[in-house]
Amino acid sequence: MKNKKYILILAVILLVLFAVPVWGRAGGGGSSGSGGGGGSSSSGGGSYTSHRSYYKGGNVAGMILQAVVVFFTASGGTIVLIRKAMAARAKSRKAMAFYARLGDNWDYREIQRQVEETYFQVQECWRRMDAAYGAPYLSEELLEEFDSKIQWMQIRGEAVAQRNVKLLSAMPVYVEDNPGEEYDMIWYLIHGKMTGYYIDVNTRKVIRGNTRPEAFFEYWKFVYRGERWVLQEIKQKDEMDIDALSQGVV
Repeated sequence: MKNKKYILILAVILLVLFAVPVWGRAGGGGSSGSGGGGGSSSSGGGSYTSHRSYYKGGNVAGMILQAVVVFFTASGGTIVLIRKAMAARAKSRKAMAFYARLGDNWDYREIQRQVEETYFQVQECWRRMDAAYGAPYLSEELLEEFDSKIQWMQIRGEAVAQRNVKLLSAMPVYVEDNPGEEYDMIWYLIHGKMTGYYIDVNTRKVIRGNTRPEAFFEYWKFVYRGERWVLQEIKQKDEMDIDALSQGVV
């Protein structure tokens, strides 16, 4: 009975540690998993096998302790990211307040409203597999990229399954005001959560992703076009260095 309790605890820890990517979100991104971690389902499976072999050796307590240490190490990385993002947000908001004296497009509350609206509308665009739906919220370049990806998925007979889309936080982490509003830009750290995966349109079977909800971090770049801020680029958490970004190295 005691061993069963250990196994249950371990299973929960492993589910958190080796969460698979959220494949069915906008742009098809999938390098950041639950709690800001990473890793694919295959790497998770391999690690589970090694833990199971360790369990056969009898050292259950040691195995659980090792998993707990790894878990809190991974969580620590997320805490550091959030702490740095909050510092970058404070710096960005100060800059935005200054820029607002020079141009009408830097009102923080209005930008925040547009970013939050864009997040949900762009996810809906991806769920519908209809790039035109997201046109008001995307730059011309990203609209073309989305359209190309969606067409390719349709050719392969794939469809997006997406549920319970949530926005946990959206923080500006770098802003830049340039001569000419069309050259202004903002990078946001997006923390979202959803259930997202891909299915075969004929068999309705899952072909990529996972059917359980996952959280993720992404960097979203916004530019000013047509009197509103639109999304121009999405980068995964491990593709950007927030320290370098806060210094303007993008």
